[in-house]
Amino acid sequence: MGVKSFAVERGKQTIMLADDDPVLLDSATEALTREGYRVVVATDGQRALQEALGRRVDLIVMDVSMPQVGGVEACHCLKAMPKTSKIPVVLMVGKKDPGARALAERTHGSVRVLRKPFSDEELVSTVRAVVRPGRSLIR
Repeated sequence: MGVKSFAVERGKQTIMLADDDPVLLDSATEALTREGYRVVVATDGQRALQEALGRRVDLIVMDVSMPQVGGVEACHCLKAMPKTSKIPVVLMVGKKDPGARALAERTHGSVRVLRKPFSDEELVSTVRAVVRPGRSLIR
């Protein structure tokens, strides 16, 4: 399936969710769409990189552990490319994986770490803290 886009109205900030868990993607997409964000979904790090290069994205929220390219590697790639270097990245990690959390916290370019499982409120609060309403980070 790869990539989906929801709530395509103009003027909305675009949040990319990248994770290989379809249940998490569905609930996170619903929560963010309800709050007025446009959501793009990628099911692995490689697709996330392709989407970030092909469209305007204001924030990427991605899992550390994904097929093809993991979140840490994808974050490094994003920060190395001029077109995507300024996109903020929130890395998601499992609560039961302290090694992944430590790695995510040390990853250059990530602005926050979000521990899974998280509530809709935690996700929305994290997104709001990184992107400001009405202000697109990337043109």
